Amino acid sequence: MNLMLKDIKAVLFDLDGTLVDSMWLWKDIDIEYLGRYGIAFPENLQAEIEGMSFSETAVYFKNRFQLSVSLEEIKEE
Repeated sequence: MNLMLKDIKAVLFDLDGTLVDSMWLWKDIDIEYLGRYGIAFPENLQAEIEGMSFSETAVYFKNRFQLSVSLEEIKEE
């Protein structure tokens, strides 16, 4: 047995974008979310939010699309 692995109880993988490509899923989520507010999906949106954290994206959506809901509500939806 490898001594480096002897006392490891758990392993955490960053799957999103590393082992699993989920970018298509986020685009579909954004289209559906904006549609709830009658907002058409901007074609350049994915490029604009690429690299942003979940919280940064919520702030971006609130400001860019002038959403009246709170940041917490945006993230919960």
